[in-house]
Amino acid sequence: LKAQHKRGARVLFRVPEMKLCAAFCFATARAANPVSKVLDLLSGLESKIVAEGEAEQSEFSKFVNFCEENAKQLQREQNDGEDRVAELKAAIEKSSSDIESDEAGIAELSSVISQAEADLKEAEKVRAKQHSDFSARAADLSETIDTLSRAVRALKQASFSQINSRATGRVSEALQALLQAGSIANADSQRLQALMQSREDEQDSMAYRSHKGMGAVIEVFEDMLEKAEAQHAEAQREETKAAHSHAMLTSSLKNKIKNSSKELDDMKHHKAAAEEALATAEGDLNVASKDLDADRADLASLQTDCMVKASDHQASVDDRNEELKALASAKKIIAQKTGGATDRAYSFLQLGTKSEDFAEVVTALKELSRQHKDFSLSLLTSQVSTTVKSAAHSGADPFAKVKALIEDMISKLVDEAKKEADAKAYCDKEMSETKQKKEEHEEDIEHLSGKMRKAESAIARLTSDIAELEADLGHLANMQKEMDENRAAERAEYDAQAKDYQQGIEGIQMAIKVLKEYYGKSSLLQATSGRADGSSIIGILEVAESDFTKLLAEVEADEKEAQSYYEKTTQENKVAAAEKKTALKFKAKEQAETKSELEELTGDRDSEQSELDAVLEYYSKVKKQCVAKPEPYQERKHRRESEMEGLTNALDILEGNAIGFLAVKSIRRHI
Repeated sequence: LKAQHKRGARVLFRVPEMKLCAAFCFATARAANPVSKVLDLLSGLESKIVAEGEAEQSEFSKFVNFCEENAKQLQREQNDGEDRVAELKAAIEKSSSDIESDEAGIAELSSVISQAEADLKEAEKVRAKQHSDFSARAADLSETIDTLSRAVRALKQASFSQINSRATGRVSEALQALLQAGSIANADSQRLQALMQSREDEQDSMAYRSHKGMGAVIEVFEDMLEKAEAQHAEAQREETKAAHSHAMLTSSLKNKIKNSSKELDDMKHHKAAAEEALATAEGDLNVASKDLDADRADLASLQTDCMVKASDHQASVDDRNEELKALASAKKIIAQKTGGATDRAYSFLQLGTKSEDFAEVVTALKELSRQHKDFSLSLLTSQVSTTVKSAAHSGADPFAKVKALIEDMISKLVDEAKKEADAKAYCDKEMSETKQKKEEHEEDIEHLSGKMRKAESAIARLTSDIAELEADLGHLANMQKEMDENRAAERAEYDAQAKDYQQGIEGIQMAIKVLKEYYGKSSLLQATSGRADGSSIIGILEVAESDFTKLLAEVEADEKEAQSYYEKTTQENKVAAAEKKTALKFKAKEQAETKSELEELTGDRDSEQSELDAVLEYYSKVKKQCVAKPEPYQERKHRRESEMEGLTNALDILEGNAIGFLAVKSIRRHI
């Protein structure tokens, strides 16, 4: 571009010189010969070709800038599109992996829930059978105890003298009922059968009615009653234990079903969210892929168009150079080969010049000097006038000397024009290059400032994200600390409750044992009402034992559920904290890198600003040198061209007779 600018400047500054030379040549031969005309045409054609080339080069430079800017923009869009596609593919891969993991988790949790429900159903069936068996056995034992109690009371109420057939009949009925009861052990059953047989064989015997025989019967009944009560208490304890175990099992299974169901619902929601994210990412990927393909196609099309245009431009430049080369070669051949013939055919013979012509020349020079107020023209007018006057006194022809004076003046004006043209070229070149540098630095500064603003925005965003992550970590830590304190308090409360219930159960069991041992070993003379009150107390204690056992089971189930929730939430907090710490680490790293980049950008911008300041300072100096002139270049150029036109007219006046001579010579040659 700079070379083209220089070449264009040189062509521009040669235009006044070419005009002056053409004017001078026309002044020396107003009717130009054909060879000169051809050379003029060739020179004009060269100038036209050069001008066309410069115009085309200017347009091509603009097109190159257009290609570069659009290529950069399309390349940035393509890079952004590739990053977007890669990001969406990663999101799709993650969503697919999450869906696969959730499906496996859902299947596993569904299996766990189904198994737990089946186990709970089976436990209910087993418990129902256990309770049914206990109820039947307890009823049988209660009936046995009632029968034995009535028999013992009947025997103890009867005195030795009051034993009659009616009493013995009631005893026999009681014995027969006991033998039919399924709750009597085999050994006790055999003993009862022996007693009944003895009664039948020795009904009239005195041994049967003796005190010793009645005591044996009562002893057997009391022993059987004690065993029946012990079996009833053992059955009650087993029932309580089975109920406690069942409550623990069902509570555990229900908690397992509840927690698994909640986890299953969460996993289903997570899967649904992952599926939605997958569908969105796939749709966005389709759009982003199409946009990326379009950007690639646009970039390829732009590159192709620019390459074709560059190729066409180079071909045009080559053709133009070839044409200029051919024109220069033709001019050279014409100048070298036709010089002698041209001189012979169109030679210029000086004719005498009338004094009126010299007077007209002097008048024209005076008018030109007066019009432009130029001292050099005034001096030339004086020299021409003096030369003409001297020649008039001596009788010599002043034509050659006057012509030489005018030609010297034209040469001087041409030199001045060339110098000013060179100065103008220098000013244009420096002004253009300096302005271009100024614009480049300003563009670079704006570009760097944009990057700095982007970096500052990124730093602000990262600072906000880091603060938010740190706040989240602090919140998680506080929440975990509060959970730990609450869990410790709940655990302490559970330990206290469990200890109280266990001690209560142990105390009640010990009290029941003592009461049963006391009332079970009571003497024959003990009051019947005391045994009835003891049985009622034992029953109440057994109810309290059942309540304590149930409450202990509930407390243990609540503790197990609370511990499970605590452990799960703690693990979730650990995972969330680890994720946030990782994100915090990467964001802090990105923030440090962005700050480092911002420092580099700031340094680059400061450097560019320093260079821009230097360019602006130089630009100001060049403007003062090239712009702040008393007389602008165009005015000086116009004045000089006017002066040279006047000098050319003076030469025309001097050489008027030469034209006539050329015409006469041409006519004579053709006769």
